[in-house]
Order: sequence, then structure tokens, then C-alpha cells
Amino acid sequence: MATVTLDQYLASILQSNPTDKNEIRLRAGNADFDLFTIYLENHNKGIHRYRMDVPTILYVAKGNVTIKSGEKIVAMKSGNVLLLTEECKYEIMQQNPDAVLAKLKFKPSFRYRKYFNDFSSKGDREDEVINQIVDNLENEHVLWLKNNLLTRASQVMQHIIGGYLNNNLFAKALIRAELNVMLIISIRTQRMATPTSLDKTKFERSALDNYIDLHFADISLTKTARYFGFNANYFSNMVKSKTGKSFVDHVDERRMREARILLAQPDISLKDIIGRVGYSSKSFFYKKFNQYYQMTPAAMRAELFKQANINLK
Repeated sequence: MATVTLDQYLASILQSNPTDKNEIRLRAGNADFDLFTIYLENHNKGIHRYRMDVPTILYVAKGNVTIKSGEKIVAMKSGNVLLLTEECKYEIMQQNPDAVLAKLKFKPSFRYRKYFNDFSSKGDREDEVINQIVDNLENEHVLWLKNNLLTRASQVMQHIIGGYLNNNLFAKALIRAELNVMLIISIRTQRMATPTSLDKTKFERSALDNYIDLHFADISLTKTARYFGFNANYFSNMVKSKTGKSFVDHVDERRMREARILLAQPDISLKDIIGRVGYSSKSFFYKKFNQYYQMTPAAMRAELFKQANINLK
């Protein structure tokens, strides 16, 4: 795996495996590894419907995968993570031809509440957040972490899968620690989202926010209005009337939040950030950024590096 990326390696397994089973089991590098077993979602035809008997974490290593759980739709993109309880029922509705969906199936004894409660050094605020997360997970049976491939949490997930496949020393201890890191980072950056039922004939603020979350980099008013079943002009006026802000304002706010997240990562250039958040003009991006944060992107990056004790000199 030294000469290929993890997603390429996993994709090659899918392409070279002729089985008609819905899931392809990946063998751990260490036969004694007993924390979880990893499977890949196959691209064979037929209905891929599951009823979980163990807690499971889904990770989209590449492409897009749409999952239905009950009446809820989860449109997952590369880097997204989905936590499922042992009572969860779900169906793979659609996956891109090049999609790679990995599933970490834990042992029956694994419990999310005990796992989260074992996080050390908790204070009252942390206790409150953890209880809210676990209560929500146990009630909804799913918890959606909207990481992307550029976030540290997603990169840690790739390390976890790589560690499972290899036979390195202390792999289990390291993977346990990395699971903690992935979950804590996702929680701290507030990338959690509970899937909600969507009636496209009605407008809901939460549905608009979810749609913008998924499409902010290449979104348009016309496409969004069509998705919700409205004329573009009517939809634009309705958004303004019901939320007090224009459709463009909602999109710009989401793009600005993403830009701030990306600016905190020293290996991503400003040019790349501008493109990734959906702007084609550097000057327009600078104008919007100044309006939103009252500082330049360079000043924001310097402040974020200072907070994280990153010194590139």
C-alpha cells in the first residue's frame, strides 16, 4: 500500500473480488485484533438492506453514498462518517460507481454510552454534550458526522483502517486512541447532524441548511429551487421571507465557515481554499471574507496558527 492511497487500495479490492455478496470482509493484519471487523460495501446488483446486530461505523473513503434509515435519508460524501446502533435498519439506496464505503463492525459487547463515558477529564459541559449525543444516537439509531477528506477527523479514520490492515506493534491501542481523536474532533468542530425526513413539497429551514451543507461548493439558486419543487423566483422570495436572509446569504455563511476550517490547516493553499468553498474570484472571496470576519484571510490564518501553536518559520 506504499505506492497507492488507501481509497485506491480499497477500490482495487472491490474491483478484483468477484463475490456476489453485499459485503466483502477485510482481514486484519493481526489475527488477534478483536476490536472490530472491517467490511467493504460491494457494487453487486440487488437490494442492499441491513438490520444491525452490532454497533457499526460507516466511513465513505471515496465517492458518494446515499443511505436510507427508516424514513430518513443520509446523502453521504467522501470523508463522512455514520455511527449506527445495533438496532439500526438501513438500506444502501445509491452509490457512485467509484464509491468506497467501509464498515467497522464492533463486537457485541461494544456500547456507545460506555465508550463515550470513558473519555477522560470530563467537566460538566463535556458531560452534557456526551449525554446529549448518546441519547440522540440511541433514540435515532444513527449519528451523522459530516467530515470531509480534508479534515483531520477523516484523515484519522484513514489511519484507523490502515492500522487495521497492517500488522504493526500496538495496533489495537493506537486504533482505540485514534477512534477517540476522530470522535472528539468531530464533536468539537460541530460536524454532527441528525438525518431528518424531507418533504420536498414543503420548505423547512433545517432541510435548506442540510442541502447547502452538501452542495455549497457548487450550488445554484435554480438547482436548489428545483430540488425543493419550487420556481426559482418564488423560492428566493420564500427563503427571504421565512428566514430573514437571502439564499445567497445562507450560502455565503456556509462557505465562510468552511473557509475558516480550511485556513486552520497549513498544508492547504489559499488558492485551493477559494476553489474548494465555491468561489472563482479571489477578490470577491476577499470581499466576502472581510465582510463576514472583519479581517483578511491571511490575518485569520495567522490567528488560527497562533491558537494551535503552529509555527511555519
